[in-house]
Amino acid sequence: MFLTDLVRAALARRRAVNRTVSSAGSGLTVWADLARLDELVAGDTDDLPTLFTLMNPGGRDFGTDVATFIDHCCEQQILLLAAPVTAVGIEATVSGDCRDGGFLVMVTIADQISVASGQLVPEAFRDADDLPRKVLAVVVDIADHAYREFLRTAAELTGSAS
Repeated sequence: MFLTDLVRAALARRRAVNRTVSSAGSGLTVWADLARLDELVAGDTDDLPTLFTLMNPGGRDFGTDVATFIDHCCEQQILLLAAPVTAVGIEATVSGDCRDGGFLVMVTIADQISVASGQLVPEAFRDADDLPRKVLAVVVDIADHAYREFLRTAAELTGSAS
């Protein structure tokens, strides 16, 4: 696949920073393997470079583009999960009948319970030096936080320790 100059510059920046966004060793339930991301971007057999160029925080389709990107990251084992979290997905948000560019992070626990984050607005991503890494970092952080908040709330409601 043809890599644009923009994607090549982002790849060079990626190689200069750390290799993971959190890790399983830190006790998180959701993390990203940035080495795998770099591997797929460097290869010519994956759609990630195209997905990078499609993500535009200034457009109404940003939430939908993030959903496609995160789905692809899950399929390609860039976004990794530890039990009991069984899925992480993105739901694009709308204002009236139109997409508004925002999105929710959806976390599925034990294939039975889904929790959602608050709405993320595209403005938070407009000045990102490396948009794909920022999106991954935010999704990882919010998904793990949503799971931990669910545990805390459940413990409070049942009176048990979390």
